[in-house]
This record gives sequence, C-alpha cells and structure tokens, in this order.
Amino acid sequence: MDLKDPKVQKIALVCAVFFIMAYFWYSRVYTPQSNQIEAKKSEYQTMITNLRNVEMKSKSLEALQAEYEGLLARYRDIEQLLPEVKMVPSFLVQLHTASSLTGTKIVSITPEPIQAKSFYNVASFDVQLVGGYHEFGKFISYIANFPFIVNVNDMQISPGAPPTGSSDKKAEANTITADFTLSTYFVKPEERLKELEI
Repeated sequence: MDLKDPKVQKIALVCAVFFIMAYFWYSRVYTPQSNQIEAKKSEYQTMITNLRNVEMKSKSLEALQAEYEGLLARYRDIEQLLPEVKMVPSFLVQLHTASSLTGTKIVSITPEPIQAKSFYNVASFDVQLVGGYHEFGKFISYIANFPFIVNVNDMQISPGAPPTGSSDKKAEANTITADFTLSTYFVKPEERLKELEI
C-alpha cells in the first residue's frame, strides 16, 4: 500500500472523517439520548411497579370492603338480640301480648334498677303471673321466641287461686302463681359500633 498514492490518501481521509463523525455522533448525540432513554425506561418501570401496587391495593380494598359489609350485616343481625334502651317498652308490650294469647294474667310487673355490665346493660323486671300449668308453659315458650334475648330467673311456682268469679274445682287445682324475674339486655350507647366510611 502506497501512502503517496492519491487514491489511498482519499480513502484514508474519508475513513478518518467517517470515524471522527462517528465519534462525535456517538459522544454528542447517541450517548446523551441513550442516557435519556435509560432514565425514561427506569421511570417507566417505576410507574409500572407503582401502578401494579395500586391495582393490588384496590383489589385488596375491594375484598376488605366486601368483608366489612358482610361483617356489618352480621353485626346488625346480632344487634337485634341486644336492642337499644327504647326497645324496653316494646318488650313490655310483647310481654302483655304473650299473656293475653296464652290465657294467663300478669298480676304485677316491678322494674329493677338497670345493671351495668362490661359492654351492655341489663333491664330486669320482677313478674307475678297467675294461670294454668299448660298456659304458663305456653307463656314461657312465647317469651323464648321474642325477637331479642330474654332470660327467666329466680322462678318460684306455688298453687294459686283460680281467676276471679270461677267456681270450677278442677280449674282451682290446675291454677298456679309464678313469681320470676325477666331480664332483657341492651348495648351501652358508647359501645355501639360506629360505621366506617370506606
């Protein structure tokens, strides 16, 4: 190869110019844009990761919300068994209804002071009832089917006088007087579940 040959010099000059232009293009254009592309790729990956995290959290939130609504519905069902204090009049109405449906007679109802327990209060009533054996059993079964919790305590049964104006000896033999305590329960206002807004 003769370096003095003009053809070789032109080829060498073209190659040198090509390499110089390639070097400047690589260092001035390609490398900064490549760095920008890498930064954009990294930003894109971060955004994709954050988007997936948000998507997973939203699915988790939907599942939690569905579970919360299910538990809240179950709580409301259970809450019916422990009514608010305003349900006590309803309890007394149902008590008199049970008495009239079973043919028994409530002689007296004496309210006791409300007792505070851990998260609920107890409203108790001393009741005296007169009626037949079978009627008394029906009365107790009506109480057991009240839509809220009612407990019967301290029951004392003794032979009783028949209803006024009756001269039936058989009725007199089957008549009893029952003294017992009925207790119903209600949740303290400060213990009531407060619904969350999700």
